Amino acid sequence: MKKTQYLKSAYTKLTQKSVDDLIEYLKIIGGKSLTTKCKRQNAFKTSWIDKETKLLTRCHVQNAAHYLDFIKASITKDQTRTVIADLTSYVEILDSNEDTSFIILSTNTQPSAVQFDSAKRLFYNHQIREQNQNNYSTDLLALYAIRLSLESRVRGLLGIDYATSNGKNIGLSTLIKISKGLELVEYSEKIDWTEIEWVNNWLNHYMHRHLRPYPWIIHQAIEVLKPFVDPKEPIIKSNRTIYSFYSATYVEDEDALEKEIEFNLLELYPKVKITWLHKREILKTKK
Repeated sequence: MKKTQYLKSAYTKLTQKSVDDLIEYLKIIGGKSLTTKCKRQNAFKTSWIDKETKLLTRCHVQNAAHYLDFIKASITKDQTRTVIADLTSYVEILDSNEDTSFIILSTNTQPSAVQFDSAKRLFYNHQIREQNQNNYSTDLLALYAIRLSLESRVRGLLGIDYATSNGKNIGLSTLIKISKGLELVEYSEKIDWTEIEWVNNWLNHYMHRHLRPYPWIIHQAIEVLKPFVDPKEPIIKSNRTIYSFYSATYVEDEDALEKEIEFNLLELYPKVKITWLHKREILKTKK
């Protein structure tokens, strides 16, 4: 039987049709559409057992199809080839009749010298080498920016500059746990703390191992954090429509909120020491 060539067609000749055909092909081999929750939970896994491989594979393929569909209007050859190279092993599991022989898999790591060069150029020139302006060179850098925005938002919401216990810093995972348990904060219904915790654990794993994750998972990480870090919808209170960077988090009594945060931290760390920020990143009104 002659092998199909959806991957090769889009890889060798980028056209709207080849991308559309690839997306449709991925949807077909990915099987029945899975829920967003399921696809995200499996995308952000950093370990799994053998019997989970089939579901994990379908989630990756469906997430990749979604990502390609999201960027297809402005998709580049680099983006297409990166996705196809990353997808190959999953496609082989789901469809042995698809031609993948043309792919030369790229390493998932990058020399530290290249990373250092990008850091220098970002700082001094506000750009990186043109030859490094591609997924393989920039995706890992994107993780640090995503992690920075998440930590900045959580600390800003809590109003905590830093907190220590017995001289050791209290990490972001604990601060997320404190945030999601607050009763005095009204959160946007679109915020999903479980998914935010998945993203944080996933970020830690890839950043500490210096691995470039699949671009479709980075896309999902951004989608998860959007409602919390970059909400677009206004909040309506007392017939007022309020637009704010912080409209995903709302409080009426900030002094009471600070006491709640301190109380919850003291329950976990009896010797906690908190240094508060001068201004909290939260939407508030006076009673």
